[in-house]
Amino acid sequence: MVPIDNAKDAAVDPSTADLTGRVLEYFGNFAHLNDTHPHIKQAVSWLINNQEKNGSWYGRWGVCYIYGTWAALTGLTAVGMKPNHPAIQKAIGWLKKIQHSNGGWGESCRSCETSIYVPLPFSTESQTAWAVDALIAAGEGASKEVKRGIRYLLDEKKEERAITYPTGIGLPKQFYIYYHSYNKIFPLLALSHYINKEAHS
Repeated sequence: MVPIDNAKDAAVDPSTADLTGRVLEYFGNFAHLNDTHPHIKQAVSWLINNQEKNGSWYGRWGVCYIYGTWAALTGLTAVGMKPNHPAIQKAIGWLKKIQHSNGGWGESCRSCETSIYVPLPFSTESQTAWAVDALIAAGEGASKEVKRGIRYLLDEKKEERAITYPTGIGLPKQFYIYYHSYNKIFPLLALSHYINKEAHS
């Protein structure tokens, strides 16, 4: 009854791919649980059943399909799903398909308003880091797409809008959030995972 667009997003708390993926990532990497555990198995099944036809996952708390796909892939692989699983292969294909020519990734806030992936005409640091980290988790650390993404993250010459575009969701159609830490934390996370994969390959 609240007279604002998407009021239901503020009033309810449904299961989401991003939160489910983040919980799985924690359980896999820090509690050392895998997909043989009954609750983990349920969460994995939920993610597989809620994957979009194009291979992505919708993320509710970050913009949007890149964020959800990152959370889902890092979670699924952390609990033991293999990179050759059809769901992971489909997500890898989608991420590679939407990479920009400059090596980065960028998604519009309009994605969460339309529930359809809407690309930005430019790349952002946090979304590039999510895509790169997702691909690394899915076994694509040596791919040309990851290497191009790493080069984009390390390039100091970026447009102002690539740094200041909001990639956090407050309330779709109402407001979006620019987290100052996102452009530091997530590139560092992706870069550290890339270095670790290189060291162990």
